[in-house]
Amino acid sequence: MHLPNNLFAITLILSGLVTVGVSWAIFKRTGGAVRWFGYMMLSIAIWAIAYGCELSSYSLTQMLFWINFEYFGIAFAPTLWIVFVIGFTGKEHWLTPLNRFLIFLEPSITLLMVWTNHWHHLHYASVGVDNSGPFPLLAITTGIWYKIHTVYFYSMLGWGMYLIISRFRKADEFIKKQNRIILFGAFIPWLINLSYLLNLRPFGHLDLTPFAFIASSLIISIGLLGFKLFDVVPIARGKIVDALQEGILVFDTQNRVIDINPEMRKILPPNINHVIGKSAAHLFPGFTELNDAVHNQENSWIEIKLDDGRIFAVTLTSLFERQTIYSGKIMLFRDITERKQSEEKLQELNQLKDRLFSIISHDLRTPLLSLMDILSMNNDGMVSDEEFRSFLPTLTKNIGYTSGLVENLLQWSKSQLEGTIINGVHFDIKDNVTYLVSSFAQLAADKGISIKSHIYMPTMVFADMDMVQAVLRNLLSNAIKFCRAGDKIIVDAEVRRDTATIWIADTGVGIASENLSKLFGNNNFTTRGTTNEQGTGLGLLLCKDFIEKNCGRIWVESTQGHGSSFYFTLPTDPA
Repeated sequence: MHLPNNLFAITLILSGLVTVGVSWAIFKRTGGAVRWFGYMMLSIAIWAIAYGCELSSYSLTQMLFWINFEYFGIAFAPTLWIVFVIGFTGKEHWLTPLNRFLIFLEPSITLLMVWTNHWHHLHYASVGVDNSGPFPLLAITTGIWYKIHTVYFYSMLGWGMYLIISRFRKADEFIKKQNRIILFGAFIPWLINLSYLLNLRPFGHLDLTPFAFIASSLIISIGLLGFKLFDVVPIARGKIVDALQEGILVFDTQNRVIDINPEMRKILPPNINHVIGKSAAHLFPGFTELNDAVHNQENSWIEIKLDDGRIFAVTLTSLFERQTIYSGKIMLFRDITERKQSEEKLQELNQLKDRLFSIISHDLRTPLLSLMDILSMNNDGMVSDEEFRSFLPTLTKNIGYTSGLVENLLQWSKSQLEGTIINGVHFDIKDNVTYLVSSFAQLAADKGISIKSHIYMPTMVFADMDMVQAVLRNLLSNAIKFCRAGDKIIVDAEVRRDTATIWIADTGVGIASENLSKLFGNNNFTTRGTTNEQGTGLGLLLCKDFIEKNCGRIWVESTQGHGSSFYFTLPTDPA
């Protein structure tokens, strides 16, 4: 080899040395996927410098010597290119150890084929020196492996360009500018190399491909180091958006979906497969306010509830180019179902607090004050013993009412504020009903009411026995409360399959139809009994809560003036 004595060789060697320096700067100032671009530049620099040395050679031996070095670049440049693109487009998970091995396998084999070509001639079928031009050039006849490597070379270039175009075709203008520069850097050497394969070469054998690679690599490198081309790596945006826990839809100026993140696909109904290109009205039929907001260019906030019960806060942000040209809208869906449920629970607890204070301040305080007044008057001698004895029936009734009130109040408050542990056991409802009917027999007799159980056969249920007794006690107490002298109360039950139904039927005054829906509601509702008995509305609320916690349900049937029937169900076996 002699000193470079032609413009082509000098240009390649000098530009190759510059490229080595630029690649070193890339290694020092960047990381991640961009470093693979630096490795690719280094391989191109080796290719250029070695080819420059080949163009300065006069003998076949020297040329073949430098070709062995050239193929460090020729073989590995397309491989390093595709690894860079895979990382740049956010597909790092593709680069498993096995895939890396497969990607680097072909260039490694190609390098070995070139180094051992004089034994098998699979890469170059024949080689020689062409002295017909201004300087000697290597004349080659390609072999089968040369063609295989050419297919691999173009496949890697084409695949990389496809990944960039498909990944960022809907990116903003800044990201598109990055992509155009990268694609330009890949396309020009591809085109030049194609002309070489088609025998469109200066002096018959001169390969201009390394010149093109050097030029495009330097252009991209200037953008990389001088204009911070890759300071905003576009895939970071994709990763962030895809990782968001909120759903995102992006609409164009025609209000059609142009982008969606994975979380948004979980929000949409499963029967909607093809989202891109669809309108908001297609995705959310019936949500008039939401669809109107999409067409409005103003920013807005809307709360929607889907058919499955989930509640979302939807933020709509309009996009503008140069602050005046409308270019689309972003919809961000944030799931606020738990927050709403917490707010509703807090509201229920506030209602509970108000109700407790109301009951304590009025229903509990009033009878206690009356009792204190009478006892104080008796102690001070303001009432005679005969007058005091006349008050005893009323006092007894008030104390009984207050005792029942306190029991219900404690049970219900504990259930609401602390939660209740369900101690489910198998027991015979017949025994419980028999015991409670006998307990209420005297109270019913005092009002001239007949109370009987028609449960003659064992009726097994699976529930919390204490809770069921509290329910039966409240329902029987209510039945007596709203019966008149001569009325009847019947307790009965039946079992069908795995469910037992128990009911307490009376022939009392019944319930007005407009009040039926209020009985088991959260609002405080109560009426006085046939002999002016008081109530708080807690009893039926407690019954509903206890029955539902034992996997049953409770309801009422009533006709005003003809009596009422309260039904509840319980399972016969554990769920």
